[in-house]
Amino acid sequence: MANSNERATGAVQSTFTKQRRELEKANSLIKTLRAQEKRNQRYDVDGQLVQEERETYLVDAPEAIADQVLKIVVEVVRQHGARQRANGSNTGHFEFCGIEAELTVPQLRALLDVVGTLAMLAERLPVENKRFVPNSTVDGRPAFCSPFTEVKERRSRFVPYEEKDSTRVRTYEEFFDVVLYKTREVVIDYGFPLKRVEAIKSLVADLQTAIQAAIDDANSKSAAADPVLNKVIEGVVKVFENAIKG
Repeated sequence: MANSNERATGAVQSTFTKQRRELEKANSLIKTLRAQEKRNQRYDVDGQLVQEERETYLVDAPEAIADQVLKIVVEVVRQHGARQRANGSNTGHFEFCGIEAELTVPQLRALLDVVGTLAMLAERLPVENKRFVPNSTVDGRPAFCSPFTEVKERRSRFVPYEEKDSTRVRTYEEFFDVVLYKTREVVIDYGFPLKRVEAIKSLVADLQTAIQAAIDDANSKSAAADPVLNKVIEGVVKVFENAIKG
Protein backbone atom coordinates (compact mmCIF):
# COMPACT_ATOMS: atom_id res chain seq x y z
CA MET A 1 0.00 0.00 0.00
CA ALA A 2 3.03 2.29 -0.31
CA ASN A 3 1.69 3.84 -3.53
CA SER A 4 -1.67 4.63 -1.95
CA ASN A 5 0.00 6.20 1.06
CA GLU A 6 2.19 8.32 -1.19
CA ARG A 7 -0.86 9.48 -3.11
CA ALA A 8 -2.66 10.32 0.12
CA THR A 9 0.31 12.33 1.34
CA GLY A 10 1.06 14.12 -1.90
CA ALA A 11 -2.50 14.82 -3.02
CA VAL A 12 -3.88 18.33 -2.94
CA GLN A 13 -6.10 18.86 0.07
CA SER A 14 -9.63 17.73 -0.81
CA THR A 15 -12.33 20.34 -1.36
CA PHE A 16 -14.44 18.66 1.29
CA THR A 17 -11.70 19.17 3.90
CA LYS A 18 -11.34 22.81 2.87
CA GLN A 19 -15.08 23.34 3.23
CA ARG A 20 -15.10 21.78 6.68
CA ARG A 21 -12.21 23.95 7.85
CA GLU A 22 -13.81 27.07 6.44
CA LEU A 23 -17.06 26.32 8.26
CA GLU A 24 -15.11 25.69 11.47
CA LYS A 25 -13.52 29.11 10.97
CA ALA A 26 -16.98 30.63 10.54
CA ASN A 27 -18.19 28.91 13.72
CA SER A 28 -15.18 30.28 15.62
CA LEU A 29 -15.97 33.78 14.40
CA ILE A 30 -19.60 33.44 15.47
CA LYS A 31 -18.45 32.49 18.98
CA THR A 32 -16.65 35.85 19.23
CA LEU A 33 -19.88 37.82 18.84
CA ARG A 34 -20.52 40.03 21.87
CA ALA A 35 -23.31 42.49 22.64
CA GLN A 36 -21.26 44.74 24.91
CA GLU A 37 -17.72 45.76 25.63
CA LYS A 38 -16.64 47.02 29.06
CA ARG A 39 -13.75 49.48 29.34
CA ASN A 40 -12.16 51.05 32.40
CA GLN A 41 -10.77 54.47 31.52
CA ARG A 42 -8.66 57.05 33.37
CA TYR A 43 -8.40 60.70 32.39
CA ASP A 44 -6.09 63.42 33.60
CA VAL A 45 -7.23 66.78 34.99
CA ASP A 46 -7.31 68.21 31.47
CA GLY A 47 -9.75 65.55 30.30
CA GLN A 48 -7.18 63.58 28.28
CA LEU A 49 -7.44 59.78 28.19
CA VAL A 50 -4.27 58.42 29.76
CA GLN A 51 -5.18 54.78 30.40
CA GLU A 52 -7.76 52.33 29.19
CA GLU A 53 -8.24 48.71 30.17
CA ARG A 54 -10.75 46.40 28.59
CA GLU A 55 -12.49 44.20 31.14
CA THR A 56 -14.49 42.58 28.37
CA TYR A 57 -13.92 43.33 24.72
CA LEU A 58 -15.12 42.64 21.21
CA VAL A 59 -12.79 40.97 18.76
CA ASP A 60 -14.63 42.90 16.07
CA ALA A 61 -17.93 44.66 15.53
CA PRO A 62 -20.89 42.27 14.98
CA GLU A 63 -21.41 43.67 11.47
CA ALA A 64 -17.79 42.94 10.55
CA ILE A 65 -17.96 39.41 11.96
CA ALA A 66 -21.24 38.76 10.15
CA ASP A 67 -19.66 40.00 6.91
CA GLN A 68 -16.75 37.53 7.30
CA VAL A 69 -19.11 34.66 8.07
CA LEU A 70 -21.32 35.40 5.06
CA LYS A 71 -18.27 35.52 2.77
CA ILE A 72 -17.23 32.11 4.06
CA VAL A 73 -20.76 30.77 3.46
CA VAL A 74 -20.65 31.95 -0.16
CA GLU A 75 -17.23 30.40 -0.75
CA VAL A 76 -18.15 27.09 0.89
CA VAL A 77 -21.28 26.73 -1.24
CA ARG A 78 -19.31 27.61 -4.37
CA GLN A 79 -16.71 24.97 -3.57
CA HIS A 80 -19.41 22.44 -2.79
CA GLY A 81 -21.21 23.14 -6.05
CA ALA A 82 -18.01 22.76 -8.04
CA ARG A 83 -17.14 19.57 -6.22
CA GLN A 84 -20.57 18.06 -6.84
CA ARG A 85 -20.32 18.83 -10.56
CA ALA A 86 -16.87 17.25 -10.63
CA ASN A 87 -17.87 14.21 -8.59
CA GLY A 88 -19.66 12.59 -11.50
CA SER A 89 -16.84 13.17 -13.99
CA ASN A 90 -13.48 13.52 -12.25
CA THR A 91 -11.90 10.22 -11.31
CA GLY A 92 -9.27 9.20 -8.82
CA HIS A 93 -6.84 6.33 -9.12
CA PHE A 94 -7.85 3.50 -6.76
CA GLU A 95 -5.23 0.87 -5.95
CA PHE A 96 -5.61 -1.88 -3.37
CA CYS A 97 -3.95 -5.31 -3.23
CA GLY A 98 -3.40 -5.46 -6.96
CA ILE A 99 -6.87 -4.08 -7.76
CA GLU A 100 -6.69 -0.87 -9.77
CA ALA A 101 -9.37 1.33 -11.29
CA GLU A 102 -10.24 4.92 -12.14
CA LEU A 103 -13.32 5.68 -10.02
CA THR A 104 -15.51 8.74 -9.57
CA VAL A 105 -16.07 10.17 -6.10
CA PRO A 106 -19.61 8.69 -5.80
CA GLN A 107 -18.17 5.28 -6.65
CA LEU A 108 -15.44 5.76 -4.07
CA ARG A 109 -17.98 6.90 -1.46
CA ALA A 110 -19.90 3.67 -2.10
CA LEU A 111 -16.73 1.74 -1.25
CA LEU A 112 -16.10 3.94 1.77
CA ASP A 113 -19.59 3.21 3.12
CA VAL A 114 -18.71 -0.45 3.69
CA VAL A 115 -15.36 0.15 5.39
CA GLY A 116 -17.10 0.57 8.76
CA THR A 117 -18.78 -2.81 8.36
CA LEU A 118 -15.51 -4.48 7.42
CA ALA A 119 -13.80 -2.84 10.39
CA MET A 120 -16.51 -4.13 12.73
CA LEU A 121 -16.13 -7.62 11.25
CA ALA A 122 -12.36 -7.52 11.81
CA GLU A 123 -12.85 -6.38 15.41
CA ARG A 124 -15.34 -9.14 16.18
CA LEU A 125 -13.42 -12.05 14.64
CA PRO A 126 -12.63 -14.54 17.44
CA VAL A 127 -8.99 -15.14 18.32
CA GLU A 128 -7.79 -18.62 19.17
CA ASN A 129 -7.14 -19.38 22.83
CA LYS A 130 -3.47 -20.26 23.23
CA ARG A 131 -4.22 -21.97 26.54
CA PHE A 132 -6.69 -24.30 24.84
CA VAL A 133 -5.24 -27.84 24.65
CA PRO A 134 -7.29 -29.96 22.24
CA ASN A 135 -7.44 -33.73 22.45
CA SER A 136 -9.70 -34.29 19.46
CA THR A 137 -11.26 -32.62 16.43
CA VAL A 138 -14.86 -31.85 15.56
CA ASP A 139 -15.72 -30.94 11.98
CA GLY A 140 -12.04 -30.46 11.38
CA ARG A 141 -11.64 -27.97 14.22
CA PRO A 142 -9.59 -28.49 17.38
CA ALA A 143 -11.71 -29.63 20.29
CA PHE A 144 -11.36 -30.81 23.88
CA CYS A 145 -13.57 -33.70 24.86
CA SER A 146 -13.95 -34.56 28.52
CA PRO A 147 -14.27 -38.21 29.63
CA PHE A 148 -17.72 -39.76 29.40
CA THR A 149 -19.89 -39.71 32.49
CA GLU A 150 -22.36 -42.54 32.83
CA VAL A 151 -25.87 -41.73 33.96
CA LYS A 152 -27.27 -44.80 35.74
CA GLU A 153 -30.55 -45.92 37.24
CA ARG A 154 -30.83 -48.27 40.22
CA ARG A 155 -33.13 -51.20 39.57
CA SER A 156 -34.02 -54.41 41.39
CA ARG A 157 -35.13 -57.92 40.65
CA PHE A 158 -36.20 -60.90 42.69
CA VAL A 159 -33.94 -63.91 42.52
CA PRO A 160 -35.17 -67.34 43.66
CA TYR A 161 -33.12 -69.48 45.97
CA GLU A 162 -33.61 -72.70 48.01
CA GLU A 163 -33.23 -72.69 51.72
CA LYS A 164 -30.74 -75.11 53.13
CA ASP A 165 -32.31 -78.30 54.40
CA SER A 166 -35.66 -77.27 52.96
CA THR A 167 -37.55 -77.70 49.75
CA ARG A 168 -39.15 -74.30 49.99
CA VAL A 169 -38.17 -71.84 47.29
CA ARG A 170 -37.67 -68.33 48.47
CA THR A 171 -36.66 -65.13 46.70
CA TYR A 172 -34.53 -62.19 47.56
CA GLU A 173 -34.36 -58.73 46.06
CA GLU A 174 -31.19 -57.98 44.12
CA PHE A 175 -30.22 -54.41 43.21
CA PHE A 176 -28.21 -53.50 40.15
CA ASP A 177 -27.39 -50.40 38.07
CA VAL A 178 -28.39 -49.93 34.48
CA VAL A 179 -26.55 -47.37 32.31
CA LEU A 180 -29.18 -45.13 30.73
CA TYR A 181 -26.86 -42.87 28.75
CA LYS A 182 -23.45 -41.20 28.74
CA THR A 183 -22.55 -37.52 28.74
CA ARG A 184 -19.44 -35.52 28.02
CA GLU A 185 -18.47 -31.90 27.49
CA VAL A 186 -17.04 -30.88 24.14
CA VAL A 187 -15.35 -27.49 23.68
CA ILE A 188 -14.60 -26.49 20.09
CA ASP A 189 -12.19 -23.65 19.31
CA TYR A 190 -13.38 -21.50 16.39
CA GLY A 191 -10.75 -18.82 16.95
CA PHE A 192 -8.50 -17.39 14.25
CA PRO A 193 -4.74 -17.12 14.70
CA LEU A 194 -3.93 -13.68 16.12
CA LYS A 195 -1.63 -12.83 13.20
CA ARG A 196 -4.42 -13.51 10.75
CA VAL A 197 -6.84 -11.25 12.62
CA GLU A 198 -4.24 -8.47 12.79
CA ALA A 199 -3.59 -8.89 9.05
CA ILE A 200 -7.32 -8.50 8.34
CA LYS A 201 -7.45 -5.33 10.46
CA SER A 202 -4.48 -3.97 8.49
CA LEU A 203 -6.32 -4.74 5.26
CA VAL A 204 -9.27 -2.63 6.43
CA ALA A 205 -6.96 0.27 7.25
CA ASP A 206 -5.19 -0.09 3.89
CA LEU A 207 -8.53 -0.13 2.06
CA GLN A 208 -9.64 3.07 3.79
CA THR A 209 -6.33 4.72 2.91
CA ALA A 210 -6.62 3.60 -0.72
CA ILE A 211 -10.16 4.98 -1.00
CA GLN A 212 -9.26 8.30 0.61
CA ALA A 213 -6.18 8.61 -1.59
CA ALA A 214 -8.34 8.12 -4.69
CA ILE A 215 -10.90 10.66 -3.43
CA ASP A 216 -8.13 13.19 -2.81
CA ASP A 217 -6.80 12.46 -6.30
CA ALA A 218 -10.22 13.12 -7.84
CA ASN A 219 -10.83 16.26 -5.77
CA SER A 220 -7.43 17.69 -6.68
CA LYS A 221 -8.46 17.94 -10.33
CA SER A 222 -10.04 21.06 -11.73
CA ALA A 223 -13.79 21.49 -11.35
CA ALA A 224 -16.25 23.70 -13.21
CA ALA A 225 -18.31 26.09 -11.14
CA ASP A 226 -22.07 25.69 -10.71
CA PRO A 227 -23.46 29.05 -11.89
CA VAL A 228 -27.01 28.30 -10.81
CA LEU A 229 -26.04 27.40 -7.23
CA ASN A 230 -23.62 30.34 -7.09
CA LYS A 231 -26.38 32.75 -8.07
CA VAL A 232 -28.72 31.30 -5.46
CA ILE A 233 -26.24 31.54 -2.55
CA GLU A 234 -25.27 35.09 -3.55
CA GLY A 235 -28.94 36.05 -3.46
CA VAL A 236 -29.46 34.33 -0.10
CA VAL A 237 -26.46 36.09 1.45
CA LYS A 238 -27.63 39.43 0.05
CA VAL A 239 -30.92 38.98 1.92
CA PHE A 240 -29.02 38.39 5.16
CA GLU A 241 -26.72 41.36 4.53
CA ASN A 242 -29.69 43.65 4.08
CA ALA A 243 -31.32 42.26 7.24
CA ILE A 244 -28.12 42.86 9.24
CA LYS A 245 -27.75 46.40 7.93
CA GLY A 246 -31.40 47.07 8.77
